[in-house]
Amino acid sequence: MPIPSQPQPTPPLRASRRYPVLALLWTVVVLVLTLTPAAEMPSTPVWELLSFDTAAHAGVFFVLAGLYGLALRRRHWPWVARHTGLAVFVGCTLLGAAIEVLQYNMKLGRHGEWTDLLSDAIGAALGAGAAQAWAARFARKPQPLALVIGLLLAARAAQAQDIARARHTIERLAAPEMHGRGYVQQGEHKAAAYLRGRFQELKLTPLASEYTQPFTLDVNTFPGELKLAVTHTVTLDKVVTHDLVPGKDFIVAPESGSTQGLQAASAHRFDTLCFTDGSVQRGLQQHVRQWLSLPTKGAFLVLTARDEQRLATLPPPLRRALDSLPNRIMLVPKLTASLAPVQARRIRIEALNQPTVWYYLSQKEPVDLVTYQVEAQLQRNYRTQNLAAVVRGAAQPDSFLVVSAHYDHLGMMGRNTYFPGANDNASGVALLLELAAHYAKPENRPAYSVVFLLFGAEEAGLVGSRYFVAHPLIPLKSIKFLVNLDLLGTGEQGATVVNGRVFEAPYRRLVALNDAHHYLPALGARGSAANSDHFPFSEAGVPAFFLYTRGGSTAYHDVNDQPVALSLAGFAGAFGLVRDFLNEQGAAPGIKKSR
Repeated sequence: MPIPSQPQPTPPLRASRRYPVLALLWTVVVLVLTLTPAAEMPSTPVWELLSFDTAAHAGVFFVLAGLYGLALRRRHWPWVARHTGLAVFVGCTLLGAAIEVLQYNMKLGRHGEWTDLLSDAIGAALGAGAAQAWAARFARKPQPLALVIGLLLAARAAQAQDIARARHTIERLAAPEMHGRGYVQQGEHKAAAYLRGRFQELKLTPLASEYTQPFTLDVNTFPGELKLAVTHTVTLDKVVTHDLVPGKDFIVAPESGSTQGLQAASAHRFDTLCFTDGSVQRGLQQHVRQWLSLPTKGAFLVLTARDEQRLATLPPPLRRALDSLPNRIMLVPKLTASLAPVQARRIRIEALNQPTVWYYLSQKEPVDLVTYQVEAQLQRNYRTQNLAAVVRGAAQPDSFLVVSAHYDHLGMMGRNTYFPGANDNASGVALLLELAAHYAKPENRPAYSVVFLLFGAEEAGLVGSRYFVAHPLIPLKSIKFLVNLDLLGTGEQGATVVNGRVFEAPYRRLVALNDAHHYLPALGARGSAANSDHFPFSEAGVPAFFLYTRGGSTAYHDVNDQPVALSLAGFAGAFGLVRDFLNEQGAAPGIKKSR
């Protein structure tokens, strides 16, 4: 009986000679992509569920590891052939680490981050695993990287979860149903209700009933119709009208008054020769008297913001004549809204300085007519609130560290236009909530108590924080340090620390922490400034920093401050920096510091 033939073992996969060449070429591509100065890189898209940068790092190293995984399976390298997956994973991860170090030291405007290295490692693990799986078709002996891949993916998922949650927080606060978190349609009350729920989910201890410290303020609002149209009479047979869009083309000055329905008025462009020519000044005084006698009441003076600042240099009689014009349109390079506690009788409008609107084509024809409607309502004693919660300290509960952020914004301007306030300051609120979530975990329970304050009415003039300082829910003298978070949605160029030049020793510790961990590309110090809610505390003797990030989106107090515009490039770094600083100040579990 013939001996049956035995199945022959499948020979191990030999590496094609093209794989080493492709692997080396791809290495060059990786180095070029990662070491190109930031200023020369194209802008990248903003993805919602996963950052483009994370996907790019993982994808590039997936291809790199896959090519090397196939290239190194050669018989004359027996040890490497037996441990290809591990060798490729380690080699690619070390390359990623070297790139991060080079980015940090070469000052390319790009900064090394451990999260980028984690993305590189995940991509390398997946690429090596894919090459190993392909080779397994030819060699049955498995060399699994499943455990390594699983651990890396879990670590990345855990890290990405916080960023995803933070972005969700920003999107919720900047959503249309929050009405700009202002004083029209209960916008700030809706935001406060959402944030109370977040405090409750974290099981934070309230510092007041339902976390709420009520107070009142006066604020001018624009809840109704808001219209502006500009009409040029070019010839007897030709009229050109521009219908302008609130928020996009114009806004109303915060103290502006209201109209009785739709109005029409003449508008007259200010002649800058008035600043130097006496005859033009005398002529303008005569024109003002003529304009005031026109059948269309409420004449508008149209001038640039720069020229308005120079009006104080004009002779007093001319200044009085210009002030007699009831209304004014100020042409600005950017629309920047704000709030006021009073309402004037006059109409003041700020409009983008668009030549096609305020001049007919290229000809310097004066504006003939504006049609306008403004519905303003002065809210007196409007009832709003601060929100306050605490994680009680395990060692010294009567010593306090404070994290603050304002949750309010500018609200509505007209029926359909709202200011989202994603960077200002949904981003700061999101970071505060992430810090609260960290210290609320039993394993992170702080030694000192950590207080979380969400202020209302910051945009109205630091009203909420001033009220808290005047009616504190904790003794101000027991606050060891306050960190105020405002404008934390960018970070490409690092961050600025207001009061860094006032409290020099704590600022040096902040810089040392950043240098040690490379949380942010750079830190800069400023002196004292009344530009956010830290200021009333500083004035009361409480040591305080105000941290804001730089770079990225330039939208500020306008309708373009949308969640999609925020990179959150420095968000994770700011979290780590503030957490470490608070821990050094007394928040670290187990710390026993003297009072």
